[in-house]
Amino acid sequence: MKLTHGLLACAAAATLALGGCASDSGTETLATPAAAPTRTIVMVWDGLRPDSVNATDTPNLYALRQSGVNFSDNHSTYPTFTMMNGSSFATGSFPKTSGFYGNTFWTPPQGSGNTIPAGPTAGGGTQDYVAPVFTEDYQVLSTLNDYYGGQLLLVKTLFATAQAAGLVTATVGKSGAAYIQDLGKGGVFLDENTVQPRSLVTELQGAGIALPVNVVKGYSGTDAVTLAANNGNPTNRAGYITFDTTAYDPSGVLTVAARDSADTTQGAPESMSNQYLMSVYTRYILPVKKPMLSLIWFRTPDNVEHGYGPGSANAVAGLRSQDARLGELIAGLRANGMDASTNLIVVSDHGHSSVSGPLALYPLRSINSAGTLPGGPRINGATSGSTNSSIGAVAASGGYSFSGDVRSADLLTYRGFKAYDGSGCTTSAMYGLNAAGTPTVPVRLDASGALCGAANTKYQAVSATLPTPVASFKVPAPGSLPANGIVVAANGGSDYFYVPGHDAATIAALVKVLQQREEYGAIFVDSRYGALPGTLSMAQVNLENAARQGRGQPDVVASFNWDAGSTVQGMPGIEFESAGGQRGMHGSFGIADVHNTLIANGPSFKPATVLTTPTGNVDLAPTVAYVLGLSMPQADGRVVNEALASPASTATPTVTPGTVMPAAAATGLRFELPTDPTGASADTALAVGSYTVKLAVKDLVVDGKTYRYFDYAQAVRQ
Repeated sequence: MKLTHGLLACAAAATLALGGCASDSGTETLATPAAAPTRTIVMVWDGLRPDSVNATDTPNLYALRQSGVNFSDNHSTYPTFTMMNGSSFATGSFPKTSGFYGNTFWTPPQGSGNTIPAGPTAGGGTQDYVAPVFTEDYQVLSTLNDYYGGQLLLVKTLFATAQAAGLVTATVGKSGAAYIQDLGKGGVFLDENTVQPRSLVTELQGAGIALPVNVVKGYSGTDAVTLAANNGNPTNRAGYITFDTTAYDPSGVLTVAARDSADTTQGAPESMSNQYLMSVYTRYILPVKKPMLSLIWFRTPDNVEHGYGPGSANAVAGLRSQDARLGELIAGLRANGMDASTNLIVVSDHGHSSVSGPLALYPLRSINSAGTLPGGPRINGATSGSTNSSIGAVAASGGYSFSGDVRSADLLTYRGFKAYDGSGCTTSAMYGLNAAGTPTVPVRLDASGALCGAANTKYQAVSATLPTPVASFKVPAPGSLPANGIVVAANGGSDYFYVPGHDAATIAALVKVLQQREEYGAIFVDSRYGALPGTLSMAQVNLENAARQGRGQPDVVASFNWDAGSTVQGMPGIEFESAGGQRGMHGSFGIADVHNTLIANGPSFKPATVLTTPTGNVDLAPTVAYVLGLSMPQADGRVVNEALASPASTATPTVTPGTVMPAAAATGLRFELPTDPTGASADTALAVGSYTVKLAVKDLVVDGKTYRYFDYAQAVRQ
């Protein structure tokens, strides 16, 4: 193997085609970057925690890290959602610059006509834009981009920059996350739903390669696509294995579906889809299109972590599956003689936490495994469907969480607000079982359909106990939202709150509720409302964008509470989440979510280096642009010169840790225990009644510029 930055050649690991060894000399000669760009592939392992990388479960990635650059203090963009970080990868920017607020955000009706976006989904249905919209869908992103006049992202992207320089680009993988990299459609594109441009559809079919089944939904008329008879469904992924439990019904009759985290049979439900996507890239796109810039984004391990939790048997199997895909990529580069001349960067969009409330209130429990495989369609040699497992006794060691879900619209409605999140009646087995097995939010049946709109619908909602009961929180039609109504975009580890009337009193009352409820952590408020005690402004965490105020930017952003010290299935880090029944989640300002993975290997990067200076996902695009011989002066991130074999600057960064806190704490509060969503049970251990936010930062100064990295933000209650 040959390295191109003046180092002695060395033997790579058996599974690895990229990498190098340390130089014999104590210094390295810096050189002017080559005029020709260096081929670069960015592979996103969605939700990969740095502490999940090891020689047993991820041997290819482990070897890549050992022989390349390990960015040991990398930071996800807050809120630590997939699409938020997808936009950071695309633009090198925070929302304050890019104007993007995915995963789920709301587009308030505009103008006298209450105009909202309109368009299809990737599956051919009609997307609802009255409610907050989930953006992991290329058709949704296309519709939103049109709605914002081609300015869904307000700055030029890395891919557009590369294409303007005449470079061939390719994006492959997860729906939405891959597409946002190339909104301008200037390169080769393949995701779980479609293929672009239309000419590539013809090429792939001519090569005998199957297509995602939804590709037919994106083309019509003379461009209509007909799938081959043997096409199949190559990007299909199974549902999670579940079991029904009566634990949330005090009468022991009504059931709620729970994820079977004790299952060891399924692995990652999307492994076959990932294998197909990588195969198309290595068999056709790489050798035929020869892209100089590629981004390959797979939903593993994130999807399996959501389903079963970090550290679970299936999550570990997902890591091994994803590592096999990396091995296939390396083998493809080697087969095409590109291994020694290609940069390979592996990054995660965020870390991942287990969903759980405080273990002192909600102890972990065993799952009594059914012991037999469920019925249903087989995938990866395992199955999806329901088992006959059941919730067992309290098990402090090795147990699973059955707590952590919070429905903000429900809690606010119970307290007199007009709050909506776009969903109807729902149930979840993660609302919480205390030590005695008593459910925090019992499941009930709407026999008549008066609450849910359909007879015999199950629901869990504390607001259903009001004199005028409410269990469904769908957003009213445009023009019908009550004065000072609140729309909640439920995002997982953080929630967005929109107050279309922008009433300061409503904002203050909302913030007080969030501060008093212990499920919520750090709270950030739009600067237009002034300095509310105990809160930081959204501007202080790069979330305010003047062009999006009233057009997608929230008024309040709240991280759910988290605890880095609590462990589930051997993995530290728990957090509350927007009600969804997930076992794992991200999106919070917690340590396990913010600190993510970044590894780089190849001729443009130093070999065998552990980089301890802080970096962030916003730094990826400007750094990749640099190794391609390009620049992104509009980016918020920086070129990480200290990782490069031939840096643009040899200046040594200085790093200063610090803490940012509000000027004044909120006082006179009565804190409410998560075990009682009505608020009747005060937390007597917190008698002072004060709330504030601690934001831990690192300021890096280099070449006269300061870059701020956020380590975490937590609520401080006394």
